Amino acid sequence: MKRTRGVCFATAFIACLVFVSLFADFLSPNPPTMQNLDQFFHPPTRIHFFDRNQGLQKPFLLESRLRDPMDAAYEDDPAKTYPLQFFFRGYPYKLFGLLPWDRHLVGRNENPRFYPAGTDELGRDVWSRVLAGTRTTLMVVALGIAIYSILGFAIGALAGIKGGWIDSILMRFSELVLALPALYLVLALRALLPVRIPFWQTLALTVGTIAAVAWPPMARGVRGLILQMKNSAHVEAAYALGGTPLHVFLRHFLPFLRPYALAQLAVAAPVFILGELVLSFLNVGFRDTGESWGSMLRSLKDMRVITDFYWNLMPLGMIFLTLLSLNILSSRSGGRKAEDQVMRL
Repeated sequence: MKRTRGVCFATAFIACLVFVSLFADFLSPNPPTMQNLDQFFHPPTRIHFFDRNQGLQKPFLLESRLRDPMDAAYEDDPAKTYPLQFFFRGYPYKLFGLLPWDRHLVGRNENPRFYPAGTDELGRDVWSRVLAGTRTTLMVVALGIAIYSILGFAIGALAGIKGGWIDSILMRFSELVLALPALYLVLALRALLPVRIPFWQTLALTVGTIAAVAWPPMARGVRGLILQMKNSAHVEAAYALGGTPLHVFLRHFLPFLRPYALAQLAVAAPVFILGELVLSFLNVGFRDTGESWGSMLRSLKDMRVITDFYWNLMPLGMIFLTLLSLNILSSRSGGRKAEDQVMRL
């Protein structure tokens, strides 16, 4: 029952991340890149329901004024109330990347702005940046496991099926990649690229450099499983009955490799999240203009941000929950993979 609850939590959380990534702009009250230097390190906006003169009211905000710039201390001005708007017209965006739209769930299109999770050192909405970072993280994971699976599966299958000198060269090359210090290699590969590049190029190059050093475990596992099956009776019978190598691979090898491949993809997903986090934190991945959780954590180098402006730790909590969910799913899929392969053997 505990394993089942853990899997349900992990699945529900990943599903929420997918939903948030699809509707990130709709759920964001402010543009993720908008700066408001008059509202730096603004705490989360308080929503009020009671007015001292009129009693219970619809949700409204009070204007916050900077009282002490040195301590980033704010105080609310109760002289005037500002109603919170739902489904209001805000900054334009493209829903699902295709449909032009400007509607947002909740917030305000004018001052005072609504900051559900406060602002950072440049007055940018932390909530909107976290939502945009969710979309970036899922893009990194999706593109990363695609490149990882193609490289690992293709190299491992080629080495296992062909054998001989091809197998020897590919496996020695994979051992060389495994022996290299992955972090320093990724930093070196990324340092060779231009510093200022567009978002999509940053995404492709960042994920590509991580996948370039992450594929050997997948390839070696696929090769090992193929070698186990090459001399089995049903594979030899398929070749004897005139089956082509492609037919034998699709009909006999691929079903046997599928559980292992799925388990490896689940294990590899956190690698790409942590790789993007490290690169962005070291300022060689996504820049501030490309919203990502790693770039948001660069402000945590200042101890005062951790102690006094705790709302900037929100991306760290999201990273923890995402990695926890992926680890739960990968451990569960790994157990199923082992059971399936035992049954097949």
